[in-house]
Amino acid sequence: MATSAPTGYDSFIAGFLDKVESAVYLLVSIFLVIMAIMTLFIVGKDLARFLFEPFSLETLVLALNDLLVTLIIAELIQTVVVYFKSHQLELKLILAAGLTAMIRRVLVFGVEPNITWEEMAITALLILIITVAIYLVGEKKVKFERE
Repeated sequence: MATSAPTGYDSFIAGFLDKVESAVYLLVSIFLVIMAIMTLFIVGKDLARFLFEPFSLETLVLALNDLLVTLIIAELIQTVVVYFKSHQLELKLILAAGLTAMIRRVLVFGVEPNITWEEMAITALLILIITVAIYLVGEKKVKFERE
């Protein structure tokens, strides 16, 4: 089946959907920036508690947990920035955010009382898979081209 050249109507729809996509990415960006600012305040509060209260391993783990959430948000913001600049998704950034999330999960294992060995094994397997994927992907980018 042969494809026909886009009509004016098709171009209008494609342009409209392109604008909707850009608007969605803009809203996501704004939301991520707000979340990053909020998590920085939480990390600051954790730091103050860590410095001015007696040492507690739980306080340290919670502070690291909050800091890693901030890093995940920063990586997602960076992914959106790269997409806006080049209309490409950098797979390495997305995988790095996933790896940070998995490492955060491992830290949380220390404070959650009911973690099963299956959950720990799945998390370890996911960390291994994401690490191998980051190595294999290298600097590859996914480009979304419009015809």
